Amino acid sequence: MNETRNIIQQLEHQRNAIDRAISALREVDGSSSPAQPASALVSHESKGRQKGGISAEGRARISAATKARWAAKKAAEATAQAPAGKPAKRKKRRLSPEGRARIAEATRKRWADKRAADAAAQAPKARKKAAKKAAAQSEA
Repeated sequence: MNETRNIIQQLEHQRNAIDRAISALREVDGSSSPAQPASALVSHESKGRQKGGISAEGRARISAATKARWAAKKAAEATAQAPAGKPAKRKKRRLSPEGRARIAEATRKRWADKRAADAAAQAPKARKKAAKKAAAQSEA
């Protein structure tokens, strides 16, 4: 039993040394501590007070300040918009007859090229098929 207590004491001593080393490194690095060491948590619990937190008055002050900021921002945006109230409509864009004719001609040309490419790709197959058919007729 006494041996277990000694082991626990040694481990706690090592933990405290590690916590001190980590906090020293964080101070040198300039980064803030993401979490408090376990020993600090135990001390808070033993004192019976809450860790961190904010009072109701503090929350109310923050809420009021935030609402005031948003109200000011919305007011500034409202004055920056068109004072006439209605935004100007964009004119609908229309395709001219010449433009439509150019698009139709380009489409016809693309399809003609595709049909020619497909026919060229199928031409060897058709020749093979015709040769086989001719050979079968000559044998018969």
